[in-house]
Amino acid sequence: MKSTRWTYVWCVVAQTVIFGFGNAVTKLAYDSITPFWCLALRFGLALVVFGLFFGRRVVAQLRTAKLVDWLPAALCMAASYISCNVALALTSATNVGFLVALPIVFTPIVAALVLKRPYRIVHLPFQALAVFGLYLLCCNGGAFAFGWGEVLALVAAASLAGALVFGERGLKNLDVATVSATQIGVTFVLSVAGALVFEPVVDVAAVQPTAWAVIAFLALLSTCVTFALQNAALTRLSSTMVSMLLCGEPLFTAAFSWIVLGEVLTGIGFAGAALIVVCVLVETYLDGRPPRRAQTLSPSASSPSALARAARAEDGGY
Repeated sequence: MKSTRWTYVWCVVAQTVIFGFGNAVTKLAYDSITPFWCLALRFGLALVVFGLFFGRRVVAQLRTAKLVDWLPAALCMAASYISCNVALALTSATNVGFLVALPIVFTPIVAALVLKRPYRIVHLPFQALAVFGLYLLCCNGGAFAFGWGEVLALVAAASLAGALVFGERGLKNLDVATVSATQIGVTFVLSVAGALVFEPVVDVAAVQPTAWAVIAFLALLSTCVTFALQNAALTRLSSTMVSMLLCGEPLFTAAFSWIVLGEVLTGIGFAGAALIVVCVLVETYLDGRPPRRAQTLSPSASSPSALARAARAEDGGY
């Protein structure tokens, strides 16, 4: 079971690598296409691919599914991606990568409200330190800069937390393909609506080959593959654990942004980034430890139900 669990952990790690590269190259596409139209083309292509492989199965499940099983997660995912991609047009990819990787702060709170998981106070100091790390990161050697790009990146992080928690709940009744397809479909619809309202109609002829290559990468790898990896992981890992693993994304975003875009962090920026990473590592360690009551089970607590509770505590830490 532990070996299987680590398989899903590595699924999320692979997802963070793809996301990190996607954050960097997305800005290249913006040279010839606007954010909403980039999203619309990306998720439209992803929806076609998912439909070809899983269309019949998804439609069959949705006929009997309840809206509560897929719509909240899909709306949260759409809000996260739209906010993130608009943020990339307004601030650096490095800042967006770090800020969007903060569902660690929001997921335990959303999980407490939606899934009724107790919030452990031991996490609070490290979440506060992570916020201080954000302050250092946004300063990045100069005056504190927290504009609309950073605001939207935080909205993306909070929305992703909602998508993880509602996705974990929905996956109890629907399979990975159906949950992923609904998230892709809703994001596509809202992206098209945003493009029609806020941006001029895209001039397809003016879109450069580099932008088309980026859109293809984002659709196939950074959407189809990552959505499947994330939702597959949520069938075995808690949403809180997945949110913590996603905090590794900024490392890859910063690395790829340096290679692709030439974005460089100053010493203060690195200090903030390092503080965030340390907090994530401590949080991951704490999350892997079962609550104290699960560690002190009495001999009479060896019933199947008690053992099941202990196993769940060991798996998710909540």
